Amino acid sequence: MKKLVNAAVVSASLLSPAYLLLIVNTGTAIPVAAGQFASIGLPGVCLRRPFSIHDADGAVLSFLIKIVGGGTRRLAKLKPGDTLSIMYPLGNGFMLSEKPAVLVGGGCGLAPLLLLAKQLQAAGARPLAVLGGRSKDDIVELGALAKYAAVRVATEDGSLGARGLVTAELNDLKSGAAVYACGPEAMLKALHKLAAEKNFHLQLSLEALMACGVGACLGCVTDTLKDGRVCVCSAGPVFNAEDLPW
Repeated sequence: MKKLVNAAVVSASLLSPAYLLLIVNTGTAIPVAAGQFASIGLPGVCLRRPFSIHDADGAVLSFLIKIVGGGTRRLAKLKPGDTLSIMYPLGNGFMLSEKPAVLVGGGCGLAPLLLLAKQLQAAGARPLAVLGGRSKDDIVELGALAKYAAVRVATEDGSLGARGLVTAELNDLKSGAAVYACGPEAMLKALHKLAAEKNFHLQLSLEALMACGVGACLGCVTDTLKDGRVCVCSAGPVFNAEDLPW
């Protein structure tokens, strides 16, 4: 069930020079599956923007947003009590498995993993979260995530955790694990290849340019093996790796 609501801003705080934590109160509690997203109407911007739901606690939603342009900079200037038009929850989220869980996030791909870790813990699991970024400025919300998961970090410049790509931290992964991932396409494709080699189940949250968020504009079409060409926003954004022709 999705709703269009006018949400009140609770806070908008910078976690690092490039990352914003936006917290809003929608006034209504709607169940959210980790991996689902919201379409937000930005102040002074015509087109709505999609953002992964970082956390959901009743009517309170959190969004972890990378500041990349004018629209997201506007969000960073919001004050408590400001209102935003939000449609949520949209898309299909991660399907929880009873297999040992590993969460992989690259850069702003961390966004859906906090809620996922919470939902896995509520189901009785203690997942491992492996996070990667170019530098320590890309690794945020570690304290929040560590409440629900064991955390491993890699940065390309070595400024935090191991030096190198996040995928290198998965070389010791056992077959039969359930891996949930979100991040840049290059990282997801590397994981797709690794899943075939190491025989683990992989779910991928794809990033795409979504205008409408409901599959009407056909702006985020991708190819799948199972269903042909589909809209990422409505058929995904989470897909089983074996359904993607990579």
